[in-house]
Amino acid sequence: MKLKIMLLAFAVMLFASCGPTISGKDEQSFKASKAIMEAKLSVTEKDDLEKALRVLTAKAMKEKWEKPDDVNFKGKSFDAIVMNMIDGKTFSGIVDYAEDFLKADRDKSIKEKTTEIDSLTTEKIKIAKQNKVLDNFKLTKVSISEQEWFGEKTPFLDLTFVNNMGTEILGYNVQINIYSKATGKIIASQEQGTSFKVDQALKPNAEDVWSQPLLFEAKEHSKLWATAQYPITDFSKFDLKIEAFPKTVETKKEKLVRVGGLENIDKKIKYLKTELEQLKETKGTLDELELTK
Repeated sequence: MKLKIMLLAFAVMLFASCGPTISGKDEQSFKASKAIMEAKLSVTEKDDLEKALRVLTAKAMKEKWEKPDDVNFKGKSFDAIVMNMIDGKTFSGIVDYAEDFLKADRDKSIKEKTTEIDSLTTEKIKIAKQNKVLDNFKLTKVSISEQEWFGEKTPFLDLTFVNNMGTEILGYNVQINIYSKATGKIIASQEQGTSFKVDQALKPNAEDVWSQPLLFEAKEHSKLWATAQYPITDFSKFDLKIEAFPKTVETKKEKLVRVGGLENIDKKIKYLKTELEQLKETKGTLDELELTK
């Protein structure tokens, strides 16, 4: 019984390996051999053959692009490259060859996207760590006072920072963003900074108050300044939301610069992870492809 089963399996394999083959000798031979092959195929198999040929055309384009000086591709059309690929192959051989490419291309894409995600995650951690150090120059209070400015009383933005960096600070730049509390839209944005003489550096645990006229657009956003009770710490009735953070901090040892783009990195990682999941669900077979005319 075992011998009969082995002989039957061998016969099936032999039968499958036989049948019409494609000639890639030239275009005329290719068309003629393809017509003979298609005459023995079902409608579904004809579609699979067409899918396989299109997949292999994509393979030819990819390989010629990656290896333009390779003797197998240089000076040859995509059709000629494909005919060389499938010369002497049966229908099942062409299908297997195309699906092998689909699987290999899928696996390569999975590896590349995994590497890119790892790289972006490493970059994100590095940026977050550096920005966290900058945040040790800590904003502890935001208020609006009324001060004289060119002979007129005007609202001033006062930002109180405390030096928790464990070292003396020689200077800093602050990013100020002011939004509409109701809409979330930005009203005004500005970067400002100051510096200290070496012998007047801001000591560890010391406070520094950055004070400047309220940004013009923010001042114009409300008409309540004349009747306001100063100092103001609740900005909601003025429809304002004030954000401020250190952009750069210079110590005696180094200059630290805040790096932006964390949100973009998060979006890119999320997008790549979605693509990765889709790739992992792909089998790399022709039945996953849709034949378009």
